[in-house]
Amino acid sequence: MPWLNKPNINYKLTYMNLKFDQEQINQFWQQHDRFLKSTLVTEAPNPLTKDFSNLCVSNINTAFELFKSIELHAISTLKEHVNLIKLLQNDITECLKRKGKVYLIGCGASGRLAMLLKRLWQQLPNINRSQVVSVSAGGDISLIKAVEQFEDNGHFGIQQILDQGFDLDKDLLIGLSASGESPFIITPIQYVAENGKYKPYFVFNNSITSILERNPKNIVISNKINAMSLDVGAMVLTGSTRLSATTAMHIAIGLAMMPNNNIETFIDTIYNEINSLALHQLAPITNLEAKIIKQKEFILYQTSDMLLGLSLLADITERSPTFNLPSFENEYNPSIKPCPFYLSLENIKNKSEVWQFLFGNIPYSLNWNNYPTTNRNYIDKFDLSINSLRVLGNYLSQKQHLSRWDSKNNILSITLDNSSINFNLPNCDLIKSLVYKICLNAHSTILFGILGYFDGNMMLSLKPSNFKLIDRAIRYSMFLLNTNHNLNVTYKEVATTTFREINNLDEGQSIVKNVVSAFLKAH
Repeated sequence: MPWLNKPNINYKLTYMNLKFDQEQINQFWQQHDRFLKSTLVTEAPNPLTKDFSNLCVSNINTAFELFKSIELHAISTLKEHVNLIKLLQNDITECLKRKGKVYLIGCGASGRLAMLLKRLWQQLPNINRSQVVSVSAGGDISLIKAVEQFEDNGHFGIQQILDQGFDLDKDLLIGLSASGESPFIITPIQYVAENGKYKPYFVFNNSITSILERNPKNIVISNKINAMSLDVGAMVLTGSTRLSATTAMHIAIGLAMMPNNNIETFIDTIYNEINSLALHQLAPITNLEAKIIKQKEFILYQTSDMLLGLSLLADITERSPTFNLPSFENEYNPSIKPCPFYLSLENIKNKSEVWQFLFGNIPYSLNWNNYPTTNRNYIDKFDLSINSLRVLGNYLSQKQHLSRWDSKNNILSITLDNSSINFNLPNCDLIKSLVYKICLNAHSTILFGILGYFDGNMMLSLKPSNFKLIDRAIRYSMFLLNTNHNLNVTYKEVATTTFREINNLDEGQSIVKNVVSAFLKAH
C-alpha cells in the first residue's frame, strides 16, 4: 500500500486556508453526481424552522423552545436503536476485556465529539485510560481549529488510525459520520472491515436507503460492518449536523461506552432531563452577546471545568466553518484577525498545561509538512490559560466582555456582565455534557440568527472547505437565484462561479451572497 506514507499533495495555504486548484476542482466534478441524486435528511430543510431566523429576533423564547423540541425528537428516536446500541456496548466490553482499544474516528463536529467521548469514558472508575482513542481529522488541533480538506481524503483516515496505533488483530473501530458519506471515515472502516479481525461500526444520521440511492456501493450495505443508522430528522439549521445529529451520536456511543446500564431506561432519563431544561432562560445572555458583537466588541468565555471547557471550545470552533468567522488567533500568526470569541481556563496558569487538562494527554499531532496546522508547534502556540495575551486583551480594538460558565455542585451558572442564570444539573457526567452541548448549540445558533447569518433556516455564510459544503453553497445559491431573481440556472453554471468566489472569499463574508451577486453581475 504505497499510499500509506506521509501525504504529499498540492495544497495552497492562504489566510482562509481556501484555495482550490484545477486538480481539486476536477475531483469535485468526479464525485458531484451523488449530490444531484437525492437529498439526505441531514441536508434537507426542516419545515418546522422555515422562519427560524425571524423567530430568533421576534420571539426568542419561542425560538429556544422550538430548538429544544427538535433535540427532544432526536433523543426520542434512539428508542428505535436500543438493540444496536446494546450490541455495540457488548462489543466494546469484549474489546476492553481482551486488552484491545476502542478507536473513535470522526471529522469536524464528529471528530470533536470523539475527543469528548474519550474524556467522558476516562472519568469512569477502574478503567485503563489508554484503551479509548479518539481520531479526529487533522489531529487534535481540530478541537481548536477546523483543518481544511481532510474530510474528502479517505487515505488520510487510514493513515491516521495506523499512525495512532490501531491493531487489526484486537482493536475495535467506530466511525462517526453524520452524512454517512465522509471518505475520511468510510475508507478506514472499509480497510478494517477487509483486514481486521473484528467488525467495525459505522454510525451515521441518514437512512440506509437514502445513502444507497446516492451511492449504491456505499459501505453501509456491507455485511462486514455494523451499520448504525440514527436517522433523527432534519436539523434546526439546514445541514448543521453539529446540532441534533451529533446529539444522537453523543448519546448512543456514550451509553454504549458505559458498562452495565439499562439503555432504554437511560434514554428516558436523558429525555426527561432535557425536557425539563428551561432553555429559554438563555435569552438575556444571547441577546446581550448579540448586542456586544454588533458593536464589534469581543467575548471571553471562562471556565474551570474540563468537560465544560471541551464543550465551549467545540462550540466556538464550530462557529468558524458554520458562519465563516475568524478562528482562534495564535502566536504562530500574530497578524491574524482576532476571533470575536475566545476561551480562558481560569484554573490553568500557563499554556503548557492547557492540553493536558483538556485532552488528558499531550495533543496528538500529525506533523504533515504540507499541512502546517497539523504540526505540534502550531497547536502549542494557542494559549487558553488565565494568563494569555487574549485575557489581557491589549491588542483588541474594542472592549472584551467576560462570560463565565461554571459547573459546581450540580449547578451550571452562566454570567455575562450583569446578566446571570442557573441550571440544575444531574449527577451524571454524560447527561451534564449533553446539557452543556444543547445550551451552547442553542445559544450560538440563535445568536447568529439575531445577527443575520442565516435566512429562514438556510446557512448563507458557511465556509466551503470541503466538497459537501461546496455543494451546499451551490444549491443555496441556486435556490436564491431562482426564488428571489426568477433565474433558472444550471448546477454547473453556479458551481463555476462558486469556485471563483471561494478563492476570493474573506472571513465574515457570505459565500452564498457573494455567488448570487457575482452571478447577477455576469448575467
